[in-house]
Amino acid sequence: MTNMPIAIRPARAADAHALAALSIQVWLTTYTEGVSDLFARYVLSEFTPEKFLALLEASDVSLRVAEVDERLAGYALVRSGVPQPLVPESDSELCTLYVQEPFTRCGVGSALLRAARASYDGLWLLVNVQNLRACRFYEKHGFVIRGSTDFVLGEGRHRNHVLATPLRD
Repeated sequence: MTNMPIAIRPARAADAHALAALSIQVWLTTYTEGVSDLFARYVLSEFTPEKFLALLEASDVSLRVAEVDERLAGYALVRSGVPQPLVPESDSELCTLYVQEPFTRCGVGSALLRAARASYDGLWLLVNVQNLRACRFYEKHGFVIRGSTDFVLGEGRHRNHVLATPLRD
C-alpha cells in the first residue's frame, strides 16, 4: 500500500457508517485479544453512525478523514474547549487518530496529524502506555509526556500517558 495518494478532507455525513466500522475495527485490533461482552458493548455503544453524525454537527469538533483510492483509511478527531490540568496552555484535544491496519506505516497517520495540527496551536492527547507503536509515533511528531491518567472500562483501569505538543512561536 505504499506510495498510494492520500487525500485528507473534512468528514461528511455520508462517512458516518464507514467511520463507525473503522473505529470498531481499529479499537478492537489495538486494545483486545479476543472480544469480551464488556468490550463488545463498549464499541457498539461508542462507535455508532449516529454519534459520528452528531460530531459533524458540533461547532467545537474538527473531524478529518484520510482516503486512499476513495476508501476511508483513517480519521482524526479534535475537540476544542477541553481543558487538561496537565496541559494548561492548550484546551484542544486530539481525541482520536485511527488508521486502519493496512494503511499503517504508509503516511496516513502523519498526514492526518499534520492536518489536525494545522488548525490548532498546541494539542494534547491520551495514549495507552502499552500501545508502544502509537507512543513512538507521537514522540516522533514532537509530542512529550506531561503526566498520566487512567481510562476506566468496567472494573479495569488502563494507564494512559497525557501527551502534548509545544505551542508554536
